[in-house]
Amino acid sequence: MSGIVVGEPAVVDERDPDDRCPGPLGKGEHICVQEAEGAGPGVVEGFCHAGRAPSRSYGGAALAQALAAAYRTVGDDRAVHSLHAYFLRALSPASPVRYTTDVVRDGRSYSMRQTTAVQGGKEALTMSVSFKSPQDDGGWRQPDMPSVPGPERLGDGWAFRPTDHPLRASLEYREVPRDAPHPGTGRIDRYAWIRTVGTLPDDPALHACVLAYISDAPLAPTALVPYGEPRPAGVALASLDHAMWFHRPARADQWLLYVCRSTVAGDGRTLAHGEFWTRDGALVASVAQEALLRVR
Repeated sequence: MSGIVVGEPAVVDERDPDDRCPGPLGKGEHICVQEAEGAGPGVVEGFCHAGRAPSRSYGGAALAQALAAAYRTVGDDRAVHSLHAYFLRALSPASPVRYTTDVVRDGRSYSMRQTTAVQGGKEALTMSVSFKSPQDDGGWRQPDMPSVPGPERLGDGWAFRPTDHPLRASLEYREVPRDAPHPGTGRIDRYAWIRTVGTLPDDPALHACVLAYISDAPLAPTALVPYGEPRPAGVALASLDHAMWFHRPARADQWLLYVCRSTVAGDGRTLAHGEFWTRDGALVASVAQEALLRVR
């Protein structure tokens, strides 16, 4: 996978430059997919590791693998700019997931793909992915980046996870201490700095897939704060759909600020929005996700 060349990071990475891909993300264990034996061209498989429950796969792994499968069907001159996915049923980390990508359209500037994930003969995820060629159309317009403490001043936000959990082994996570939900609005804000463990190859497509992998981790769980997040008893949470817009290339192995907002909950559902920012204030991606939320 290849695409737009990413420039030098805005902040010098304090890690050893020879430390190439030591974590599972760098090795491709959680992101990359392989040709499915005997399934014909364009059909690939991958394993999605467990998430909050040992018997259920982490949704971000399925998003990343579906995007990787779609990327295999477009040329190097096109990069993902948006994806829209629906989680149809829970995946199991014990069995491989098979991804089939259909070519919907190839235009002069845009390409559309439809990727379906199947496990045990049943559809589990469907994703529409749009790719585009780069365009030089002037400057950028965006709001100012939120002002929060840098990651160096914050503690490990994964402390509640087992040390061998794939997310903790793959990602460094530093969460800004949260304020109480906004009075009168019920809005819950979360600010977290995230980057991969170790340096990734200079492959923009890989970084986009890793960003999709990251995007599912803290977003919907922001709605759990009133119930005692991260692991409230008697509360069920599961992703229903996930949309993501990639505004410009970004390196997932450099600190990114993930701003998450849970804006509404009711009727057994909750909706959240998020943005990814670089340390120098560039808005690189936006996310929206609806999730099942049931309180027993």
